[in-house]
Amino acid sequence: MRALIVGEGKSGTTALLRSLSEAMADPAELFEPRLMTAENLEPDPLVVKKLLLNWKAPENKLLDRFDKRVFIVRDPRDRLVSHLLYDAYNKADGLDADQRKKWLKLLGRKTRNPQKIPMVHLINAWWRLSRADLISHYVRALDRSTGFNRRIGSEFFTLHYEDYVDGEFSAVNDYLGLALEPGVVQSSESRVARSSTHGEWRRWFTPADVEVFRPLSHEWLKKHGYDHRDWDLDESTEALDPSTTTNYVESLFARRPTDT
Repeated sequence: MRALIVGEGKSGTTALLRSLSEAMADPAELFEPRLMTAENLEPDPLVVKKLLLNWKAPENKLLDRFDKRVFIVRDPRDRLVSHLLYDAYNKADGLDADQRKKWLKLLGRKTRNPQKIPMVHLINAWWRLSRADLISHYVRALDRSTGFNRRIGSEFFTLHYEDYVDGEFSAVNDYLGLALEPGVVQSSESRVARSSTHGEWRRWFTPADVEVFRPLSHEWLKKHGYDHRDWDLDESTEALDPSTTTNYVESLFARRPTDT
């Protein structure tokens, strides 16, 4: 069997790859190819993990090479939180020690009192440090996913990340004809694993963030099976877990040491 996984970054594609590989008894793997070709799809069994960011129109013609195709989607608000934190790894080489300290200090304030600092404030601070425009990334990812779903989504089984992390495998198992279990991310891929939960955005977002992201997200949530009316926040004063915030970012920075 050949299986294809497609999704945005930070949407559970790596964990799902591990689950599929384990259920298929050690198939060949093609990990995030820039371009799929008929030649690199020859192994059987095979699992391909393809990021939607790199999907090219010519690859549409290769869908019939796969017996099973899964499009995994995740609540974009949670994906934004994950993207903001993981971007420390992507942008680390351009940050000096002082900039890293500034970012960790701000994340520490957010961790201790999550409702004190809006996400948009964090996003703006990260832009000043790294020049990464995460709001533009957010909008482009929504548009990319919606367009992909409109053009060829009918060729895929759509799996919600939230069902995956909750262990709700019955529907996807029926489609695949396999018995998936939660995937164990390999040590070489461990930087991508963080909380393996969902709904974090309710603690990270503030009312100011709802004002910004509700109009941007409305149609995507509605079209991808989420409750577009649900913007309830968890305004608890309890601190966030440092292991999934500041400590996680510190570990990412440690993988990309500074020159000084």
